[in-house]
Amino acid sequence: MHHIKSKTISVSASAPRVYDFISDFNNLEKLMPEKVVDWKSTMTTCTFTIQGMATLNMKQGQNKSNELVQMLADGKNPFQYDLNTFIAAHGEDASEIYLQLNADLNPMLAMMAKKPLENFVNILAEELSKQF
Repeated sequence: MHHIKSKTISVSASAPRVYDFISDFNNLEKLMPEKVVDWKSTMTTCTFTIQGMATLNMKQGQNKSNELVQMLADGKNPFQYDLNTFIAAHGEDASEIYLQLNADLNPMLAMMAKKPLENFVNILAEELSKQF
């Protein structure tokens, strides 16, 4: 299992506000890089294609209110993974957030996909910071 962690970001928003935003998968489209196409979502599921790479399908996992939003691979995916958003409250109107992708990549896929996946989680974190 490969663990890919984004940089930690600070936002001027309470942990409940961040949690509410992230736990509604309809909002995730706002965080996606330009190479993401064919976005479809509900509050608890999403599917999208990263141009030149793969189509990914996710569903909500076991969230922990105001601390963790867990996104799990759902259905057909090129590899098994989960994407977790960790939220730490810092006072009433500030939070720190990071994302961690845990992916079951074979050695060949790991060589090809590690850098794009690192870029992906960092873009998500950066775009998330712009929402608050």
